[in-house]
Amino acid sequence: MKDLFKIKQMRNLFLFLIALNVVVFGISGFVKWNTYALSPDGKRIQQAVAVKAGDHVLGYTPSREEAEEAEKDIINEYIGDMVLTEGKTNLGIEYEKLQFGNHLQTQKGQDIAKQVLNDPTSEVIIIGTVLETEVIKKDTVMKETDELMKGETEVREEGEDGERSISSDVRIVNGKVTSKKTVKKKVTKKDKDKVVMVGTKLDNGLNEDGSYRFVHCTVEEDIENSEEYKAIQGAFDYNGPVLSRSRGTITGPSGKETYYNLNMSGCINIMSGRGFNEPYWVRSDGVKMYGYYVMCAAGLSIRPKGSIVETSNGLGIVVDTGGFASHNPRQLDIAVTW
Repeated sequence: MKDLFKIKQMRNLFLFLIALNVVVFGISGFVKWNTYALSPDGKRIQQAVAVKAGDHVLGYTPSREEAEEAEKDIINEYIGDMVLTEGKTNLGIEYEKLQFGNHLQTQKGQDIAKQVLNDPTSEVIIIGTVLETEVIKKDTVMKETDELMKGETEVREEGEDGERSISSDVRIVNGKVTSKKTVKKKVTKKDKDKVVMVGTKLDNGLNEDGSYRFVHCTVEEDIENSEEYKAIQGAFDYNGPVLSRSRGTITGPSGKETYYNLNMSGCINIMSGRGFNEPYWVRSDGVKMYGYYVMCAAGLSIRPKGSIVETSNGLGIVVDTGGFASHNPRQLDIAVTW
């Protein structure tokens, strides 16, 4: 009987220990189940992350992902419109998984970023690489062509601006760039030149049917040696006798020629009133010139003022008339200084 009693005691003790173990583990499991944090939306979570700058706890988030977003928000707020390819703060932010025994109210990473921005533990320094785009202005290239008249231009190719990416190391203290050093430049889009054709063809005043038309003088100095003057006078090829002081009367390409020396200011005023407005000058041989043309008098009935005529001294322009026209309307009187 005594042995049986001992067996019963042993069995009861064993059952008690088992029961006690169940209770202990149950309580332990219950406590562990009740250890939690609350996320910003009020949900119970089993793990939280402390966001720390050194020994200073900036805040707590429900996840590592939101903790990392907090640092990104801090950087983005301080760099403004700049685009960093990489960057870090001097806060030395670290992430620590919390083992806690009490309930903890966490906050969003965005709220932690705002707290640091509003009340930083020290100067917030951002060190990173900023990527910028620089416009490469297109060049304008001028090319000569005899397809256009001198003074005329034509855009053959509009061209296009290029682009260059620039990487720079920057240091930003509380939102202000304190240093910036370019480390790399790379052309991402090549520029194209704008091509402008510039006319070189000189107007010789010769129409397709061989007749002459008046060409306005565009040369301001040394007209006699200008290419424009040579082009106008070169349109008329004459190899006959030339009127001169010693040869006061000749038969030229348009008929009888004589010369006279009078003040031409009245003629110039009249021609200016007709819209010609050419410079007056005296050629090296003493012939008076109006723009590119020899000044002469003619019979206005067949050669009105402004007519271009062939003379032994080159192409002329009718600016005057004389009594000779009544008996010889084809005669020309050349204005000279002789």
